[in-house]
Amino acid sequence: ALLEKEEHGGYLLRLAFLHRRCLIRFPEGTVTFQDSEEDVPLWSKILLLHYLINAQGHPLAGEWVNFRQLSGGDTYYPAFVKRSQKPLLDFFADRLDLLDETAQALGGHKGSEGDRGVIIPALPRVPISLIFWSGDEEFQPEARILFDSTIPNYLATEDVAVLAQQTVFGLIKCAKSKL
Repeated sequence: ALLEKEEHGGYLLRLAFLHRRCLIRFPEGTVTFQDSEEDVPLWSKILLLHYLINAQGHPLAGEWVNFRQLSGGDTYYPAFVKRSQKPLLDFFADRLDLLDETAQALGGHKGSEGDRGVIIPALPRVPISLIFWSGDEEFQPEARILFDSTIPNYLATEDVAVLAQQTVFGLIKCAKSKL
């Protein structure tokens, strides 16, 4: 993130969000995309402002946790699965070949977990790991979404759920454009 002083006395912050550069103006609190006139969705604006309020600057721990391990995550887990993991699995289960290319379009790279995995840098110091197991005669295909264990230092659990959903739907949108 880059902070610049503007001529009128305010500040401009440039922040990477799902491989797009967002401009956040203070004290106004406006959020726009740097590269387009397209409106930033309200949930994204809220998420970015919550991130800025909560970000503590902790370095990544390199330890992955699932949503249930976050404070209150166990209670919200069924909704998390329905809104993020299930759409991820439903769309990519038969299209894993698209996953790497789509992840790269969002600034991601291959992960080392599962049969196929990618890591998406959703926000500075907030990577999301998406992991797939193909399944076989005994087991159904499966998808998991994991977060660096430092994520509570950047976002509340409710915001983590929104970020996961936005990341998944961003991947799906990108993949559909490649079909």
